[in-house]
Amino acid sequence: MSRYRYGVIDYVGDGVGLRGREEWTLTVAEDGTRTLRAHCRMWDSRIERDVVHTVSPAFRPMRTFISHRLAGEFLGEGWFVTGDALLESHLLLREAGHASQRIDLAAPPPFFVPHAVCCDSWIVPSYDLAAGGRQALVGGFRSSPRPDGATGPYAEEMTGITAALVGAETVAVPAGTFATWHFLLTSDGGAEEHLWTSRDGDWLMVRLRSDRLSSTYHLAELREGT
Repeated sequence: MSRYRYGVIDYVGDGVGLRGREEWTLTVAEDGTRTLRAHCRMWDSRIERDVVHTVSPAFRPMRTFISHRLAGEFLGEGWFVTGDALLESHLLLREAGHASQRIDLAAPPPFFVPHAVCCDSWIVPSYDLAAGGRQALVGGFRSSPRPDGATGPYAEEMTGITAALVGAETVAVPAGTFATWHFLLTSDGGAEEHLWTSRDGDWLMVRLRSDRLSSTYHLAELREGT
């Protein structure tokens, strides 16, 4: 029997307040694969995104679908299939029309970032908790170089990203109080973000702080389902 969870993430801008919201569901199948389905809305920038993101029991990306709009108009969508040695995508982009990608891989990617905030916490399951310290997260991909994901989607390797475990912390957010791992992520030439993920085995996004986006993202609601 599969397991089901439902959550809401609020996007809170500095000095602005609530600037967007994301609703997501997580299903954990009998074979251990996990799928996050997310609907994301950024009211200030008028970006709207739908994501379906499936990972293996080890949280390695398998299949991802992304479709988004900007100011109500279609921007692009794509289906990404990630194997051990090949990443393939089939895309429909507003400016370029139909496109596809075939990227040879030296090793299975540890993560794929589809720019739903709930999926950002699945960057760090490959982090070696026992080793600790600052670690390079090598070989992962993202669907857009923009922090808000407002281009593409188009797969590109994410280079220069590192994670450091700050520690185990208990964090209170509107959805409740959670035992978390607190990570410091560095990417894109030194941009830093603080990420708090659940320690219950699902690596849920509990809180994310992004100074470059002047925003905090936190879990506002969490329900267990059947």
